[in-house]
Amino acid sequence: MTSPLSSLHAPTHNRRDRILAAAARCIAEHGIRRFRMQDVVREAGVSAGLLYYHFTDRSGLLAATLAYVNDVAAEPAAQSGAQASRNALIDNLVAEITDSADNRAHAATWHEIGASAVFDGDTARHLAATDAAWQGRIAAALGELGCAPAEASTLALSAVALVDGLLSRWLSARISTDEARHALRAALDRLFPS
Repeated sequence: MTSPLSSLHAPTHNRRDRILAAAARCIAEHGIRRFRMQDVVREAGVSAGLLYYHFTDRSGLLAATLAYVNDVAAEPAAQSGAQASRNALIDNLVAEITDSADNRAHAATWHEIGASAVFDGDTARHLAATDAAWQGRIAAALGELGCAPAEASTLALSAVALVDGLLSRWLSARISTDEARHALRAALDRLFPS
């Protein structure tokens, strides 16, 4: 039987990316508590030596996986030139919530690592840096739309909090995909200046 996350097996650019994609799949399928380096070795089809060459420990692999998931989520925005229009920016943020296996897996990975950050200072620091990069991309897009830097930063923080909160509710089946997307679009439409 094919795993619902099998699309995450798509060809990757290099072994490091293959390891990160495998780590994201492992976290999404089993959660952070059952996340083991040996499972990533098996899932990625690489040697333990290669895994430890790229990532010296579990914490480093988790941090890199978090950055990888964040970068993958940012790719559509970069490819579509989302910074050029308000509607495209909103569309790209709403696209964080879809029923695709890849999207659900990446969202689950993000939230699993985020939850563990409550108890782990290193993970919390990595999460803060990744959040700052995500907020920075949104703030830059808002700046291109004419927002002053301070306003763009505040709006970006609010947008990230909205996406994060609705993703959490959606992942735990407290709201449907349509409800989450509708609520996010309505909130961002009110939040971002016309």
